[in-house]
Amino acid sequence: MQMTPYTLPLLAAALISAIVAVLAWQRRPSPGARAFSAAMCLVVLNILVSLFLLSSTTLDSFLFWVKMSFLGGGLGVAWLVFTLRYDGRSLRDVTRIAALAAVEPTVMFVLTWFNDLHHLLWSQAVATPITAPGALLRVDTRLGPLFWVWSAYQYALLLLGVVILLRGLFRVPSAYRGQTVAVLVAMAVPWIANVLFLVGRTSVTGVDLTPFAFALSGVALFLALYRFRFLDLSPIPRSLVLEASPNGVLVLDGRGRLVDINPAAEAILGCSARDVLGAEGTQVLPALSPAASGPDVELTFVRDGVERSYDLHVAPLRKRMGKLALLVDVTDRKCLTAHLLQAQKMDALGLMAGGIAHDFNNLLTGILGNLSIMQEEAGQLDSIAEPLAQAEQAARRAAGLAHNLLTFSRNGSPAPTYLNLNQSVDLTLQSIAELVPPSMTIARDYAPGLWNILIDQVQLGQLVINLVLNARDAMNGTGTLTIRTSNVDVDERFVRTHPETRPGEHVLLQVTDTGSGMTDAVLQHLFEPFFTTKPVGHGTGLGLAVVYGAVQQASGWIIVETAAGKGTTFSTYLPRCREPVQAQVPAFQEACTQRAEGHETVLVVDDEEMILQLSRRMLERSGYTVMIAADGPSAVTVIQENPAAVDLVLLDMTMPGMTGDQVLWELRRLGCTAPILISSGYSLGGSIQDLVGRPGGADGFLPKPYTMQELSEMVRTTLDAVQTS
Repeated sequence: MQMTPYTLPLLAAALISAIVAVLAWQRRPSPGARAFSAAMCLVVLNILVSLFLLSSTTLDSFLFWVKMSFLGGGLGVAWLVFTLRYDGRSLRDVTRIAALAAVEPTVMFVLTWFNDLHHLLWSQAVATPITAPGALLRVDTRLGPLFWVWSAYQYALLLLGVVILLRGLFRVPSAYRGQTVAVLVAMAVPWIANVLFLVGRTSVTGVDLTPFAFALSGVALFLALYRFRFLDLSPIPRSLVLEASPNGVLVLDGRGRLVDINPAAEAILGCSARDVLGAEGTQVLPALSPAASGPDVELTFVRDGVERSYDLHVAPLRKRMGKLALLVDVTDRKCLTAHLLQAQKMDALGLMAGGIAHDFNNLLTGILGNLSIMQEEAGQLDSIAEPLAQAEQAARRAAGLAHNLLTFSRNGSPAPTYLNLNQSVDLTLQSIAELVPPSMTIARDYAPGLWNILIDQVQLGQLVINLVLNARDAMNGTGTLTIRTSNVDVDERFVRTHPETRPGEHVLLQVTDTGSGMTDAVLQHLFEPFFTTKPVGHGTGLGLAVVYGAVQQASGWIIVETAAGKGTTFSTYLPRCREPVQAQVPAFQEACTQRAEGHETVLVVDDEEMILQLSRRMLERSGYTVMIAADGPSAVTVIQENPAAVDLVLLDMTMPGMTGDQVLWELRRLGCTAPILISSGYSLGGSIQDLVGRPGGADGFLPKPYTMQELSEMVRTTLDAVQTS
């Protein structure tokens, strides 16, 4: 070995190529980066082999390095692998191609070491002795046919890779084209130098300039790496995007024939690309014709036994080459929109129901109040007492309907307690045993170790009663009713398919009947108040509305699964509470039979003239002195003029102009220390509940409707509580 004028330039070229190989390896997560790094490592090896070849001083040494130079056959394979990966081919496919492409270079490398036996690569190698230090050893050889086969194969791999890059050059966005051009130039320079050497057109006789040209390639690759972010940002081929798209894609040519279809479209249409390519697009998808000339068309297909909805959009391709048809799955969006519309409708109905119940309770206050006065006047007259009692009973039934409306509208008066669902359901079933006919079987499937829930005891009873009676009517009193409880942990996957739900631990109550089921039309209106499929006079249409309101107030939700002729399952999810179960308190207490009387002064504030006068008469009959105010400003004026003259304020919550809560805080600001009772046609809930028991707030709540006895009892209790405190 000896130093030659080419030693240092070759070392510099090897160093530059090695740096590029390292930089490419650092970007190995990018497609093709590993193959490109391997190719540059083979370039470094090729340059070093050329260095030793040119430094040889004997024929044996020269021929040894000639044989080693055939390792460069792997460079063409690495180049092809890089271009395929850069173009987006899968690793599995590229591995197969690389294995086949490596057969020829491997065989050739083995044959080089047995060239003395077959002389198919070269023959008649004769060396001219070196005449001066640093001069090159001149070797005359005759190249054999296998050498030209090897060279042609290498150039074929090179050209194939160039074609792959050029084809992708026009498919990628313009921002990526610079890096592709830089790589093509970098790889073209050494190969051109090699061609010139093979045809004897190099400026230096007998010296292959290919290794030196790789130094220029390194400069171009540096430019690609840092100027065009080569291997940092690799374009994803649009064909891969088309294949991976969840939307169905169909490509039509200018004559309307189907020229491409992606896997998603094949699955949607239930066809194979092999069978439909070349066919008329309207034969494969008839809706293409109206969609091409108008707005998007909504289609329905059945996939895996599930009906799904799709929007068909047709757009022209550039230069009028054809059309692109997209099938976009809008099933989930439609479901979400339907749930949102249903929620908005139920909220609107809730507001309406709450308003109706409020006004209804105001009217019932006048009815029940006057009935209580008449009952007291009638005394023991049997001829009047019985009709009055029946009238009061009817009015209280009407009040019950108003309470159901308030429960649906979530303006009810819940008193949540920690309950065990198994025990509560059993107690409720025992209380309605006479309502269940013997021909109906109730199957209980209670989970042991059931978690506790936080819910109003009365509302839970109403929930169970209405679900059981609804199932009884659906089965016409004959069949099996299954009540099942369990602990469930709602996960994100369940939430994605049921938008109205929330993740977390819940207790599930399922009520399943074997009745006739429901149609979709009925299901859409199921929880709306006053909606019923029962004959006139056989139902109010409030049962399931009460169920809906009770579940909503308990921060749960209800899911209905039904099909015509296959029964119905109501699944109620209630959040888990980790507090221990408390002793159940009676839902009601026996009413006091004696009216409480007093002598204090009461200020009644209400915008309803009927209630204002009725309350005054009832309180005066109980011995109280009554002052009245028809609105909030009038009440404020009374307190401003003589705050000590009032012992208690009975304040309506809903008034125009100055609302009840505004009047309350203004009276407290003026220094009014008298107890204040809030009265409303709404039940105790929401903003009203926040006012009661709060420091400086109201001292109690009197729901409408009320009788003279209930009014006097509440006033007396509140006054006594203040006097003893």
